[in-house]
Amino acid sequence: MANLYNLKRFDLNLLIIFECIYQNLSISQAAQTLFITPSAVSQSLQRLRNQLDDPLFVRSGKGITPTTAAINLHRHLEKNLNNIEETINIMGTSDLRKRFVMYGPQFHAMPQLTEFMNHLLQTPHLEIIYHDTAAVKEEIEDILNYRKADVVFSLEQCNNRSLVSVPFCESPVIFTCRKDHPRLADKVTNEDLLKERFAVFQAREEQIKHVQSIYENSYYKDRDVAYRSSSLMSILNIIHHSDLVGVIPEPLFRTFKDTLGLKVLSTDIPLPKFMFYMIYSRSSLSSKSFSDIIKNVRPLAR
Repeated sequence: MANLYNLKRFDLNLLIIFECIYQNLSISQAAQTLFITPSAVSQSLQRLRNQLDDPLFVRSGKGITPTTAAINLHRHLEKNLNNIEETINIMGTSDLRKRFVMYGPQFHAMPQLTEFMNHLLQTPHLEIIYHDTAAVKEEIEDILNYRKADVVFSLEQCNNRSLVSVPFCESPVIFTCRKDHPRLADKVTNEDLLKERFAVFQAREEQIKHVQSIYENSYYKDRDVAYRSSSLMSILNIIHHSDLVGVIPEPLFRTFKDTLGLKVLSTDIPLPKFMFYMIYSRSSLSSKSFSDIIKNVRPLAR
């Protein structure tokens, strides 16, 4: 039996209004459905936002879109309306299915990130969603502040008091080409490389663009770029099917070198290492389930 005292302290009408907004994705349409004014719907939504400490809906184009917390709340209400107390305590110890949303770059083969995923997969009733940051336009702060993600992995460190940004892992990069390249041996000189054509990763991250700019203005001022892509898998595929040379993350190379028939090109040119940061909202630590996940995965960072 539900605890009636707890239910009395919570205005259950807010959940009805929330569900109506969720179904219509419109304040005005929700008002029409419930036969109340748009102002009353907006005020009720603001009260629920304050109680749940989440915006619940954010602007998207001309409409609105639910945050991760709103999607979870909707799922609880839809599946278990008879258990209102469990719905109110959505951020607590509910055993209904939840989502853990991450945004990150295409460096999926990093051992630390793989361990992170494996740890999450041990959590019952948890669905993991991974978005490629190359495919989104929002800034990290917006993604987290609007609760579109639980964790963001980024090459950029965030200096924001509302966010936690910690070093997670470091990834070196290497030169690579196909194993049966007609001209390049395992050991090459800078002059050898400048005679070849390149496949270049078109990055969004400023850290990568800055390093690329330095190398293009020093070692590779006259290199011939034949192919550019924002997809690392596309870069690997074109190298596999051509004589192009590319610079890719070393963990990604280890994962696909045998399948795609690739080899490392050893050179005297020093190549950089890129630091990845794990970033999340400081307020998310108030959730025990989230704080437990972070506590368990922090030792993976190195």
